[in-house]
Amino acid sequence: MTILPIIASSSLVFLVGYVVYGRLVSRWLGVDASRLTPAVEKDDGVDFVPAPAPVVLGGHFTAIAAAGPIVGPILAGQMFGWLPALLWIMVGAIFIGGVHDVGSLLASMRHGASSITQVVRQHMSRRAYLLFLIFVWVTLLYVIIAFADVTAGSFAKYESFTMLIDGNQETFFVNGGAVVIGATAYLLASIVLGLLLRFTKLPWWAGLSGLVMLMSGCIWYAPAMASWLAGHGLSFMDTAKGGAGGLMKGWDQALLAYCFFASIVPMWILLQPRGLIGATFLYATLAFGVAGTLWGGLVSGGESLKIQWPAFTGFSGGGAELFPFLFITIACGACSGFHSIVSSGTTCKQIRSEKDVRPVAYGAMLLEGMVAVFALSCVMVLAKGSTGGTPDAIYARGIGNFMHILGIPMKFAVGFGLLAFSSFVFDTLDVCTRLGRYVFQELVGLKGIAGGAAATIATLAGPSAYLWIAPPGAFRTFWTIFGTSNQLLAALTLVGVSVWLWRTGRPVWFTLLPAMFMLVTTGTALVLNFRNFMGQYAKLSGEQLVKHGNSLIINMVMAAVLFGLATLVVTEALRVWRQSRREAVAITVEVGS
Repeated sequence: MTILPIIASSSLVFLVGYVVYGRLVSRWLGVDASRLTPAVEKDDGVDFVPAPAPVVLGGHFTAIAAAGPIVGPILAGQMFGWLPALLWIMVGAIFIGGVHDVGSLLASMRHGASSITQVVRQHMSRRAYLLFLIFVWVTLLYVIIAFADVTAGSFAKYESFTMLIDGNQETFFVNGGAVVIGATAYLLASIVLGLLLRFTKLPWWAGLSGLVMLMSGCIWYAPAMASWLAGHGLSFMDTAKGGAGGLMKGWDQALLAYCFFASIVPMWILLQPRGLIGATFLYATLAFGVAGTLWGGLVSGGESLKIQWPAFTGFSGGGAELFPFLFITIACGACSGFHSIVSSGTTCKQIRSEKDVRPVAYGAMLLEGMVAVFALSCVMVLAKGSTGGTPDAIYARGIGNFMHILGIPMKFAVGFGLLAFSSFVFDTLDVCTRLGRYVFQELVGLKGIAGGAAATIATLAGPSAYLWIAPPGAFRTFWTIFGTSNQLLAALTLVGVSVWLWRTGRPVWFTLLPAMFMLVTTGTALVLNFRNFMGQYAKLSGEQLVKHGNSLIINMVMAAVLFGLATLVVTEALRVWRQSRREAVAITVEVGS
């Protein structure tokens, strides 16, 4: 069987979910298009900038759909087989992730575009607010660490692989230098587009089209440019160590330096235009995936699209159990707490009408689910027993295969896949740093430009130190703790949204049930993570202890901290709920008497 029936059925399920369940969720939440949104009411041209729904959707989609829905499904598919991963992606995105995203976005807008922590503060208690705020900030640090390290690996990588092309075995190279050149062009194009949209009357689609064409040419020539630069003593890659050497640490720090500047400049000069270009890459990869699957499955015989990877490999894989690690490994592809921070940090400040909430929040989550499905399909076509390489290489090969089926040269196709991967991560990195700045400023009360810069430095200090002491490619070590913190944030956000809905007289079951499931899943994962990290640490000695010991200690401490913070937040929610019920009973008795 080819992947065509899988892709087709997944698309249909997501479409039905958007039309039917998405509409019901909007009704239960009380979406009202006649309300004035904070973006319109507080328009200041810097943080509050109302924009058309396609522009907001592009920025929101690229901010949430970074490496998570690519790396997570690929790792989970390799560990447990593609069928459990596929089922969780579809069920989680429709009934948990989409609900979480719409609920957090609308709750934020109804509270003046405040962060989700302010919603908790108003409807729970100051103690819960402070605990939640700290939890959010710590989770953001893990997101920055994970995606900075993944991006640094793609920049420093020099990896070869062979594929059967038109009946012949051909060798291709995953060239990190080409990715660097393409990513630089991507950021420069974003700035140019921002300036054009701000100071000219050029339609956004016209400027976007021209810049995307220029970037396509850059992708085509990037490998040759990288080779030429390497030949003249300027190499971006670590060819001797396959991309896992010292250059990664340098790229880690360079990416964090970029994040500092990107997070404090006005949204119109980088975040919004970059969202448009990044969304174009996302839409293009989805379009190539759909077209390649249809053409390969219906016309060319689908030889390169045959499912070879096992549907189910067992209840344990890669040293982890299917429950709970399937759910936290896939992470963003089905549900992500990070989305609530994006929704209540930047997206809520751009929505022009509440009618845009469903397409922007719920629609983007289901689109991200399709990104995850296509990423998983890149594993499905691997031969059984094949390692396939790192997630970015597997993804680039998969997207390249879809494009090559349509007649696009494999050399360009792989480069496109790698640039698309790195652009997704870029989008999340700087948005995440900006959000970390917002949260830290809210936590300590810093104001103004100087306060924003100080808050950004404080946010980046921890990731910088961690990435410096951790071994290159450490994202695999802490991906489970990243996924756990991310999913646990989603659970706590759903708890906060449920309290808001309950106190305003709206239904809560559709947010509370997902919250309970995610709390059980992530709580179990944190306990198992702590035990696993402790076991790994106990086995280390000598050079390995020096190399891996510090990062394992940090992960153990953070697992314990996250578990403690989450427990306290849930305890506060239960206390507020019981107190409110007592007050309601007292009022009822008083009225009755």
